[in-house]
Amino acid sequence: MKFHYAGVTRQKENVTGTLDAADEIEARLKLRAMQVRPTRLSEKKRNDFSLEKLLAAIQGPGIDLKGIMVFTRQFSSLIDSGVPVVQCLDILWQQERRPGFKKILAKVKSDIEGGSGLADALGKHPRAFNDFFVRIIEAGEVSGTLDKALQRVGIQLEKLGRIRSKVIGALMYPSITIVVAAGVLMFLLVKVIPEVAKMYGDSNAKLPELTLQVLALSKWVQEYYAYLLGLLVGGVTGFLTVLKMPAFRVIWDPFVLKIPLFGSLIRKATVARFTRTLSTLVSSGVPLLHAFEICVRLIDNLALRAVVARTATMVQEGKGIAQGLAAGGLFPPMVVHMVNIGEMTGKLDELLAKVSDIYDDEVDDAIGNLTGILQPALIVGVGLIIAFLLVSMYLPIFQLAEKVTS
Repeated sequence: MKFHYAGVTRQKENVTGTLDAADEIEARLKLRAMQVRPTRLSEKKRNDFSLEKLLAAIQGPGIDLKGIMVFTRQFSSLIDSGVPVVQCLDILWQQERRPGFKKILAKVKSDIEGGSGLADALGKHPRAFNDFFVRIIEAGEVSGTLDKALQRVGIQLEKLGRIRSKVIGALMYPSITIVVAAGVLMFLLVKVIPEVAKMYGDSNAKLPELTLQVLALSKWVQEYYAYLLGLLVGGVTGFLTVLKMPAFRVIWDPFVLKIPLFGSLIRKATVARFTRTLSTLVSSGVPLLHAFEICVRLIDNLALRAVVARTATMVQEGKGIAQGLAAGGLFPPMVVHMVNIGEMTGKLDELLAKVSDIYDDEVDDAIGNLTGILQPALIVGVGLIIAFLLVSMYLPIFQLAEKVTS
């Protein structure tokens, strides 16, 4: 997105202009790099419309994380075998089956043949190749180690993809279980209980209070289930819409980190992603401040993103990375300690890689704990609800049986 800005330079000159940034945090980081103190910063509203932009928004780049991983692995193997870059792209273009990505590869190949570097050509397609991917490739081109750069990117993408799939899987299980439980409960209240209630329709016997309450609940659900369903769908849709608003995310994201089990999982997954990304960028020769800018864009949680952004500012002022991470209070002390050792020994990339490996295991443990607690809890909870409904409906029969035998 584009941002309008007005500010003052170090020479006390007033400047205005626009710049491209993923969000306001990145825009402020870029202004600091330009040595501009912003007095006004606002997002530029874009009302322009074109058929090409509409089609691009609908079709997308035609590739996901797994597709990028496969492309990177194949590209790395070809480069490692000594095949020229243009020929590699031509081979990959010929075997590509996704129209959107096939078009991107053709454009990249054409740009390289026209004299552009590989990083510059890939950078023109940010929806397929993010800034992390492009900067690693750029560092590999400059140092003459493009094959190793592609290997680093491939390893990083595989690690990130593994963490992402684990976290999504851990969060999907309780969501699916709750949805299925809600569906079963609605089915019992709308279909099963009314059929059982017919047995008592012609009877003048006094029903237990518990049975009467369940019958009243069933009748109420039958009358208003369409509204309840609409309220549920509207609530979920509304929440997902509000979740995209920065003002709400500023409040929501710190709160998420405090939720038992889930907050710990999100924090550990973010730490693993941040440290591995920064390690890969630093070891590839990407300048530290530029590496931080990339890491800021890759962090989803705004609370953790703000800590990394403040750390980047402190690094620019000559302070240490560990000092910046510790100031936020959100990064674990062990991470801060390891980063501090890495800075003092000059082995920051190695220590960051070790931290990421440790937190990969922490994510596995957190997911194991989460599923280990939630699975039996959800099963027992659903079972108790169903048992309560069934017992309440058959309670009159049980009482009648007791009277007959007494």
